[in-house]
Amino acid sequence: MFASVTAGLLLAATTTTAFPTARQTTCTPSFTPGVGYAVSSNINDSYVWQYNGASAGVLSAVYLLPTPPEFEPWNLTSTSTGGWTISSDSTSSCVLAPADTTLTTGSCSNAAGSDADFAISCSSCTDTSATACTLTVASTSECVNVPGDSDGNPEVRTMECTGSPQQLWDFTEL
Repeated sequence: MFASVTAGLLLAATTTTAFPTARQTTCTPSFTPGVGYAVSSNINDSYVWQYNGASAGVLSAVYLLPTPPEFEPWNLTSTSTGGWTISSDSTSSCVLAPADTTLTTGSCSNAAGSDADFAISCSSCTDTSATACTLTVASTSECVNVPGDSDGNPEVRTMECTGSPQQLWDFTEL
């Protein structure tokens, strides 16, 4: 079962000296149901998530495109385990379910479950945005920005959930 994520405090290693302990806070965002969000790379904000209708009109991939003409609205819905499903529509009939594969291989799923239940932890959360967020699915795999797609095109960037390396994402209400 997927453990829920709670806001917490990450403490640096302490020493026996009188120096203060370094602290970094994290937060769990509260997304508004029915409101669309843009998702972009925190490291390179010219890349944003967009679906492509790759498989016979079925929304089956997330591509990271440089500065598209308009943002793709992403809907986030809270789950009973404290995580989030991320969908291309407000009814969650097409949710991301990456498990340990690239999102270019049949990621569109019409049912939530452990493979579609993302834990999202961020360094900053407001009412309309969250920044420097990690996305973890099925409690073990972190979602990262990688070059290439299932056809080997290096100009396309896809999202994978494989566990490493760490990738940070920004969510902005549209």
